[in-house]
Amino acid sequence: MESKRRLPVLKTPAEEGADEPPRPPWQWVGFGAVAIFVVWTPLAFLAGLAGRRLAGLEASVFVSAGIFALSSVLAALAGGYLVGRWGAAGVGVRESALAGLAAALLACVLAWMQAGLSLGPLVTVLLLVPGAALGGRLGLKGRAGA
Repeated sequence: MESKRRLPVLKTPAEEGADEPPRPPWQWVGFGAVAIFVVWTPLAFLAGLAGRRLAGLEASVFVSAGIFALSSVLAALAGGYLVGRWGAAGVGVRESALAGLAAALLACVLAWMQAGLSLGPLVTVLLLVPGAALGGRLGLKGRAGA
């Protein structure tokens, strides 16, 4: 009597993606920019709620701006980490920073469309690019440890 042959139900990690070519780096820039917005949206909502609760304080404008800045930096860290940790070989800090730049430029364009041209929205570039680059560096460390 022959033993039953079993078919594999789940792919092993070595078999996953063996037949697919790695994604090009520009796609990881797009993934990172989308991830920044996905994380930034709820954090900005929570920052708005916190800013409303602190509206009675004397320095509420500065505290509220700081909370919004922190939410954008945390979102950039998350998007950069995604690119650095799960990006293809050769994808790292540069692509993470470019994802932060793409997200910041899109945020600037959206702000300019809503409120007109000003230099204020360009602050997001100063926050998102270094935050995403730091997230990419942390993601690369996580990739090396895995």
